[in-house]
Amino acid sequence: MRHLTGYMIRAAAGPTAFVTMVLTGIIWILQALRFVDEIINYDMSMGAFFYISFLLLPQLLPVTLPIGLFCGMLYAYWRMSSDSELVVMRAAGLSRMALAGPGLLLAGFCAVFVASMTFYFMPMANSTMRDTRFAWKYIYSTVVLREGAFTPLKTRLTVYVAERRSGGELHGLLIHDEREPGKSVTMMAEQGTLIRAEEGPKILLLNGNRQEKDHESGNINVLYFDRYNVEIDLVGSNAPVRVAKIEERTIEDLFLIDPGDFDRATYHRIQAEGHKRVALPLLTIAFALMAIATVLYGEFDRRGVGARIWVGCLSAGLLQAAVLGLTQAAATEPFFNTLVYVLLLAAIAGSLFLMRAGAGMPTPGPAPMAA
Repeated sequence: MRHLTGYMIRAAAGPTAFVTMVLTGIIWILQALRFVDEIINYDMSMGAFFYISFLLLPQLLPVTLPIGLFCGMLYAYWRMSSDSELVVMRAAGLSRMALAGPGLLLAGFCAVFVASMTFYFMPMANSTMRDTRFAWKYIYSTVVLREGAFTPLKTRLTVYVAERRSGGELHGLLIHDEREPGKSVTMMAEQGTLIRAEEGPKILLLNGNRQEKDHESGNINVLYFDRYNVEIDLVGSNAPVRVAKIEERTIEDLFLIDPGDFDRATYHRIQAEGHKRVALPLLTIAFALMAIATVLYGEFDRRGVGARIWVGCLSAGLLQAAVLGLTQAAATEPFFNTLVYVLLLAAIAGSLFLMRAGAGMPTPGPAPMAA
């Protein structure tokens, strides 16, 4: 029985992984294309691009894995039915629930994986991705340093770069600084290098001079240097503060909250997000059971189970659409959260009912005695 269980799990795991990878890859590419403008506008490195694109996976897998599991489970049991393997197993005395056991075991592993994504990894990835995008947009951005143009920044700082090269290397720099009241500073340098530090970007000037003018006295002080650091504050004192979104909250932060801390609409959205994360693992189990029930229900037919497969796929599609619709509606009306659980439990119970003893393929009995 252990070898049989392993065989059935492997038969379903391969197609499940393949469909999940294909769906995730397609959606991942479409979602990652949103960050292309940040590569252009904010001079984001390719390493940062792939990093934040990778952080999309914990958001995509809880959606694609249940669909992949349904397709993989449906294909595996259909193939075993077409090859008469299920008939042989039934003739050996295995009940429908025994045949469904390996699929349920795989579904349990997938449900735990989805739960780990929705409860922990998805909010962590969301938070990290938003932090990284915020940092590149407001802290590490070098879009302001245009080649061959005077670029005024938001902090009374004007930068001119004659030539920009790869690796942040700059040539022919002129920086006019009026950030300090009553003084104006002009710096010129033959070369410079852009440095990205935790506190913000800096320009390391090489071989140049610094001219400081006091507006009250009119005196000008000139300093020649070999190396000089200039801090660039791209946003100044009006730096925006990143506000965490609901998607970044952990499962505890979604449910263990005080309703008095939020307005009614926000509280409903937070609760709906929490119930959605709980519903996705249940949807994984429901999809697996629906796929198994689609094949095991009914009598064995050598002509195939094409009609049942179409019905099963349609039912799974309607369930997916209903769950998505109800979770969206629950953001404004909490009652729909209950309907989500009712619908999922009904799908699970209905699938188990269809696989009950006596429904479908009859259990082989003893051969009739010859007269």
